[in-house]
Amino acid sequence: MADKAFAPYTQAAAVVNKDGSVVRSKAVTEVKKVGKGDYRIIVDADIPLGRAVPIATLNRSAHWGSEIYVKTTDTSGSDHTFQVLTGVDGAASDQPFHVIVP
Repeated sequence: MADKAFAPYTQAAAVVNKDGSVVRSKAVTEVKKVGKGDYRIIVDADIPLGRAVPIATLNRSAHWGSEIYVKTTDTSGSDHTFQVLTGVDGAASDQPFHVIVP
């Protein structure tokens, strides 16, 4: 189980390893690594993702030249899930990242 994150000005937050394991989090119920560089972030049911603006940034240990994207419309069928995609030089690649839902 991940450590609890101190993030007083966010609804949800997580530090995620490239394998999808969570180092610490707040109101993130699960991170699913569903493919190479493809992660589903599931937040608590009381967080209105339809009005939220999730933000992700690469961890400093990510490969130099990496990129990260957030997709708020997820195909999982859950209103509490969004997608984070990571890659290197335009190709999917597993990379560590931080994510917040302010």
